[in-house]
Order: sequence, then structure tokens, then C-alpha cells
Amino acid sequence: MEIFTGLDVGGSSLKFGLVSSEGELLEKKKVPVKQLRAAGDLADGVVGAVADWLKDHPQVQHVGIGVPGMISQDHRALVELANMPELNGLPLLDLLEKRNPNIVFHLENDANAAALGEYYFSGQKMPENFLLVTLGTGIGSGLIINHRIFKGADGNGLELGHIVSSNGRSIEQNIGKAGFFAKAKELAKENKNKTKLRDADKLDDDVLLEAARDNDPVALKAFAYYGKHLGEALATAAYILDVKTFFIGGGVAKAYPFMEESVLASVRRYLTPYYLSKLDIRTAVLRNNAGILGAAALCFK
Repeated sequence: MEIFTGLDVGGSSLKFGLVSSEGELLEKKKVPVKQLRAAGDLADGVVGAVADWLKDHPQVQHVGIGVPGMISQDHRALVELANMPELNGLPLLDLLEKRNPNIVFHLENDANAAALGEYYFSGQKMPENFLLVTLGTGIGSGLIINHRIFKGADGNGLELGHIVSSNGRSIEQNIGKAGFFAKAKELAKENKNKTKLRDADKLDDDVLLEAARDNDPVALKAFAYYGKHLGEALATAAYILDVKTFFIGGGVAKAYPFMEESVLASVRRYLTPYYLSKLDIRTAVLRNNAGILGAAALCFK
């Protein structure tokens, strides 16, 4: 049994996984990006973290890496990472290969990798065509068309998080974590006598989710806001791509039940019966592990 490493690079952490050729996740490790930034050089920190992991796992010969943004057409360098701008233009594979000359590295957009992970390892029958939207620090999207990752003309197609929403801001500006928490804090201040979420500075997705489960009106309004803009993004994607099956993944997907009503209201407002008659929106099975497993799947022959 061959063993691979999947590395899911996120805006808040690097997630390493040891993955078998059958897709079994054998071991996980998380390295906070904040910790790497504190050391002074994020690029050196990422390369060093990979070297440390490989030193502890000498059986690994292939490493798949999913990154949150655009990569070069030859899949060797980083081009634009909205939440990690220090890495823009970084020749990542050159640096990794220099540090680890006997290892083969594979690079892909993280949402594309996550879609691949969901496709191969979800344990359920998957459609031939679907769009995975990942909800986290940013908003990512990966499209599978006829069993293959759709990459666009130069390899960086389908940046759904950067399309413009109805309020003139991008989807990611609205419901990436920074924008979403800012909206939640605004709602908490406006409704301070109606909510338990009075300590607005400590709001995060887990706090908001717990409050929503307790029917807190501010948390419910915040997730309704999230769902409205997510639904607009799905409607836009449906028109452009003629795709009707959507998987909702990433760390914030656990709150999807509190967004669902407003998501459906948005898509029903904008989509015609052609799309709505076959519309299928589901939460992804692999959730946070999809990125690791998909990155590892990049290594499979």
C-alpha cells in the first residue's frame, strides 16, 4: 500500500494528512499560519513546515498541495492568494524540490483539490458534473465536468468567491470570514438588547452556530445574510456553467441548515424552471478533510 501526503493550505492553517492509496486518512496535523507569520517569513515557514513533516514521514514520496488562490499554468508557482499575499509569485515547487530533492510535488487550487477529494472519497455515488463551494476564510469553488477538474483557459477558472454580488461587493468580501464576522458584529450592535451575542469582539463561526441553535435572532439574521449571498453565487454559477448539482463544503458548511432557507430564496428568485427542476444542493460529506484527501489524490497515477 502506497502512502501519500495531502497538504491543504488555508488562510488560517496548513493541514497535513497521511493518506493511503485507498483514500484512508491515517494521520493529521495542523500548523497555524499565524505561527508561521510570527516567525517573520511566511514562505520560509511553509517550506520548513513541509520539510519537518517529511522528516517525520520518510515513507512518503509524493506530496499533493492545494492552495487558496491562483497558480501558474505549469502548476509550479503561486500567482495570487488573496488571504496570503506574501506568497504571491512564489516559485513554491522550486523551493520545495530544492529542500526535498527526492520528493515529487503536485500543486493545485485548493477548491479543485477538495472537489476531487469529494468525487473519489465521499463514499457515495457522485454525479458526473457538480460544483463544490468551500466556505471558510475565503470562498472557493471547484468544478467537476465529465469526471475531470475544470481549470479554465489558463488553469485558474471558476474563482466564484470573486464574482460581484448584488451589493457591489464580491461574494468573498460579503461572506468570507472577515466580511461575515463584520456583518455579524454590526447586527449584534444594532440588536444588543435582543441577543446574547453582546461581546461582539469574540464572534466566530462556532459561536454564531451555537447561538443559532439557541434561536438567537442575531445569529439567525447573520446566517440568513450569508445564505442570501451564497444563493446569488450559486445562481450565477448555474447560468454560466449549466451545472445544477452543488455541494457545500468547508468549515462553515456545518452551519448550512441555518442558511438553507435564504439560499433557496435567492436561487428561486434568479433561476428559471430549467435549472430549478433539477437543482440539487447538498452538504459535502468530507467537510474539512476534503482538501487533504483531494490534495493527496493529485498524487495518484
